[in-house]
Amino acid sequence: MDTGKQTLQEMSLVQAQYQDFLITKTGYLVALIEGSGVNLDLLNEIEQEDVFDEFNAFLMSTIGEGDTEEVQQYLDMTTPVAFDDYVLYWKKRYLKVKEEQPINQAKVTLIASYVDYYQNLQLTNQMSTKKHLIAIRQKIKDKKQTSLELAAINLHEKVSQFIKILENSLENYDMEARQLSSMEYRKILKHLINFSNH
Repeated sequence: MDTGKQTLQEMSLVQAQYQDFLITKTGYLVALIEGSGVNLDLLNEIEQEDVFDEFNAFLMSTIGEGDTEEVQQYLDMTTPVAFDDYVLYWKKRYLKVKEEQPINQAKVTLIASYVDYYQNLQLTNQMSTKKHLIAIRQKIKDKKQTSLELAAINLHEKVSQFIKILENSLENYDMEARQLSSMEYRKILKHLINFSNH
């Protein structure tokens, strides 16, 4: 790689977003599916082996099924915990307490400390969580709008079927899966680009 000679846009494989999909420069429409994961620490050895057996059976049933070009990518990534809603809740509570008569200064100070604490946690990325993502793709036939729309329809069906098979395969372990939204794609891409937390 020619460090410093390429822009982020030139280095990126992502061309654009379309609905809840990404368009790559290589002519594919990509969907990201997030799985809730299975806590293996709570299972005994036999149950753990069963999970792996069932997941392997799932992989064998989905990879290359009728399509030798089928590619799935499994990603485990650490991302900061999003405290946006929680901080907003405490900010609203702070404003409400400030309006009370008489003002309870100790309560105001305590709530302000919560806002400050959780904002600092979020800004410094001190708490993180593990995301389990699966990327699946659909080839876009050509650069026409109708081809893009058809690829989106086909990929949407593929995602729905994939989620159904995955959840059915691991239903004994309360596994849940869902397709990420366009906003969630942006957050993940921003996190990947800003990996140094600056």
